[in-house]
Amino acid sequence: KNSEAAMQPRPTTIGVPAAGAGVRAEEIDSEDGEEAGVARLLGEYPREVGEAPGPSAVLAAPTPSAERRRRRRPDDAAAAASSPAPAALSETALLDAVFARLLAAAKEEHAAVARERLRDSRAKRNRRETYLVAQTRSKWRTRSRRFLQRRRDLLSTLPPAARYGAIFLQHLLEVDASDALLPEHSRRFEDSFTESVSDQFLLDATRGRYEVEGEVFHFAESAADEPESAFLERLLMALRRLVPAALLPCVSMAMSQSGLAALERASLCAAAVSGGRQDVSYALCEDPEQPGGLLVTMQVHRHGFREYVVDSMAVLVDDDDDDDGPRPCDSATSSVRKAATLCYAAAGVVDVVAFEEDTDMLEEHAVSSSRVRTSAAAEQALN
Repeated sequence: KNSEAAMQPRPTTIGVPAAGAGVRAEEIDSEDGEEAGVARLLGEYPREVGEAPGPSAVLAAPTPSAERRRRRRPDDAAAAASSPAPAALSETALLDAVFARLLAAAKEEHAAVARERLRDSRAKRNRRETYLVAQTRSKWRTRSRRFLQRRRDLLSTLPPAARYGAIFLQHLLEVDASDALLPEHSRRFEDSFTESVSDQFLLDATRGRYEVEGEVFHFAESAADEPESAFLERLLMALRRLVPAALLPCVSMAMSQSGLAALERASLCAAAVSGGRQDVSYALCEDPEQPGGLLVTMQVHRHGFREYVVDSMAVLVDDDDDDDGPRPCDSATSSVRKAATLCYAAAGVVDVVAFEEDTDMLEEHAVSSSRVRTSAAAEQALN
């Protein structure tokens, strides 16, 4: 689940997939009108009917300018600065963008299974049908709109890129949380727990940095003679002291690779980096504004890498630029940071209350070297 959720699917032109992969072909709602509307709104290039919109149709995250890539003219910057504030982007447009992307990924996987290019499972099939079946997709879209309504004041202060990421992550968390309430044959994931604690959390505990109510747990910095089992026991004791039993499964899941996989999938940067260092951290504390509530912050920071690869479908590139290979960058300044804060109410409701994504890469040998801030680039694309 973790590796699949973290993948950014590469959209491809497909028709209605063949039947027999878990859902009848006639049940698949192509949503051509919805996808075309999103493309027009965000300035996507013309596509054939039925082709899934790439991530660039949502919020483009441009890479540093290079000789073969489109470079920004000085007057472009002036035009962007004088354009209307992107905060006016409607909630409906953001929901269209999120669910068009989810639908495109489900269609692609459905086609791969039908062509026997991907091994299928009951959980994968149930996950696809969440988006391929129009009625089910509509139900989840309604839940996302409710999230926008109850957190409208907070979300309105975020830039469009962060609002998009928050909506996407919120949906993934809600789908995950609802899985435990389903009968086994209907579940979308194969998560397992030990005494209400995510088994993925137990596997990850010695690999990241955890902070629970100000107390730091970092196995790499613990006493040299402390075994992993003793470190894990200390961390679990702190977790159980603070987290109610009913919230322990979802909180421990969020504070693991499962939570980071959702964060990665909701983000805009489609870059895979090579080399450097990755720092993973989680923080858990009481919510000062909500009695009985908890705040969970998760963050992944990759830096010091020397090369990166970006899905060409995720950026605006020249038609004759077919180089999908690694691109060199300055390891002294390269950085990709993604973070989110989740608010858990005592009743079990989870809301994304913060979403951040910063990309800073200086490409080597570029004709006009430039650093890229993902949020700013996305806002310009929206304008």
